[in-house]
Amino acid sequence: MTVPDTAQASVDAIAELGARYVSVSTSRFSPVNYWDAFKMLAPDLGEIDEIVLTGEGWFGPFNTLGGMIERMDAVSADAWQVAEFAGEVDASFDAQEHPAVEMPWAWFVARRPLFETDGWRRYWDGRHGHDAVSERFVANALSRAGYQVEYAFRASDYPTANAVTHVPDLLIDQGYPFLDRGVFGWFPPYLDRHGIIGHDILDVAEQHGLDRDETLSVLARTVQPRTLNANAGLFEILPQHSVVGSAAAAKKLRVAAVVYARDLPAFERLCGQLANIPTGFDLVVTTTDGRKAARIERFVEAHDLGNAHLDVRVTPSGKGRDMADFFVGCHDLLLGRKYDVLIKVHARKHSKKTLNVVRYFTRYQTENLLASPQYVENLLDLFATKPHLGLVFPPMMHVGYSILGKGWGGGRYRVAASAFLRKLDVRVPLEKVSPLAPFGGMWMCRPEALGALAEQRVTYRDYSTGSSMKDLARVQERVLAHVAGEAGYYAQTVLTSEHASISHTILDYKVDQLFSTMQGYPVDAIQLMQRTGRISGRGIFGLSRMYLNLNHPVLARIVSPAYRLAYTAIWVAKFGRRAIRSLDRQGHSRSGGL
Repeated sequence: MTVPDTAQASVDAIAELGARYVSVSTSRFSPVNYWDAFKMLAPDLGEIDEIVLTGEGWFGPFNTLGGMIERMDAVSADAWQVAEFAGEVDASFDAQEHPAVEMPWAWFVARRPLFETDGWRRYWDGRHGHDAVSERFVANALSRAGYQVEYAFRASDYPTANAVTHVPDLLIDQGYPFLDRGVFGWFPPYLDRHGIIGHDILDVAEQHGLDRDETLSVLARTVQPRTLNANAGLFEILPQHSVVGSAAAAKKLRVAAVVYARDLPAFERLCGQLANIPTGFDLVVTTTDGRKAARIERFVEAHDLGNAHLDVRVTPSGKGRDMADFFVGCHDLLLGRKYDVLIKVHARKHSKKTLNVVRYFTRYQTENLLASPQYVENLLDLFATKPHLGLVFPPMMHVGYSILGKGWGGGRYRVAASAFLRKLDVRVPLEKVSPLAPFGGMWMCRPEALGALAEQRVTYRDYSTGSSMKDLARVQERVLAHVAGEAGYYAQTVLTSEHASISHTILDYKVDQLFSTMQGYPVDAIQLMQRTGRISGRGIFGLSRMYLNLNHPVLARIVSPAYRLAYTAIWVAKFGRRAIRSLDRQGHSRSGGL
């Protein structure tokens, strides 16, 4: 059995086994659903020797399943379970929107001496309607009731009592036939606390037959993209001067570069990096007027970029900029399926940023996608060898920017994103703090991964201030990975070795400073900081609000409107003083001119 590409594939495969379906009252899995199935089987129990309780809580099975079953068939017991759970239940992070979720059981086998007894029925009847009937507790409960329960893999044989979730690689290497899927949706700082490296776990599972690409496709539909990126290690540092994969496979891809060119000098500089794309790509450029379009055509024709075709499109000048041009002006490229990969970059002015920030922004965004011919081939090889890879872009930029921890713009864009995704019927959960997104608006994608955004058929008018779709360009940028995930495509982040060195050293120092007054592991410090709420404002207002949030949360909610009024009054007062000073300076300037 391999991981199915779609939920429908699972249904079809089960139907071939002559399956019977049971309707249950719960909206999501609960262990009591197994008792609903038992009641349906009641007339047939006399013909059944064993009942296996399992579900979709794992990936696999690996080829060791048969050997495990054969080994346990020789063990005399009333029931047996694939693995023993002897430790405490792993923590739930409800406030961080990573609650502990009851997963379908991995593999529990009830034999006739168990399921024909009144004790078995009483066990379930006494807990009907309660989620406490868990695979973690059932074996111990039955053992206390006098039944003999054995385990295929005992906790005492491993360095942790929760081996299935904490050291699954050791289990798999020793014949455990499943990979628990729940670990990839856990709160990443919790995995960090316990040294659980999802990337290494996937490596071991892949050696035993797991299809890594399909597994990530399944996870992309149900796990927050930023969480999956962290837990599965979906970040790569690619070399600029050597090809690590198959250059031939990468060159076979049909590629188009889609460039928004508002600043023509910046576009002409960008062309030097566009020439790093393998020869034969199509170049599609959007700009704001005919004169710019003519200049772009002359420049590209005079320089050998290696492009096969050039398509310059004049689009309306207004809000939405490169995002509007991509999803409206070039929506045919997403829907037409003419290309395997689209490379979206832009050349526009950054009037509100300092020279150093603008220079590094441009380097960071373009070099991490187009650094050299070999680097681009390495990027394209990711698409050539991973059929369910939908998006590639650099991680969130933090040098010269303060986006870290504020990717949703203080929550404003998250509210709009939630409404936007509901319209698209995208159910991939949103991150609470910051989404996994190509902040800066440059990425590579498989067109079908973002097809839902093109099918929505928004117009340029939807990007205007008065549109019902609030902050559409910024929302689209932040939900690309979620839209791709709903379609079964996952996102991956990449950096050149140079930018990885720059980013990591600075980030390492900043994080060290941020945790300098905290005790314990980062997971503990993060929970404490988030309980205090956002640090906004200085002095007595900010400190008292944080104190109430931490120690008196109910009172904090009651007085919250008063705090908002106080902050508004302070902001108005500051703005008023600035306006008066500005008017005074203008008055003095006029007097001096006379």
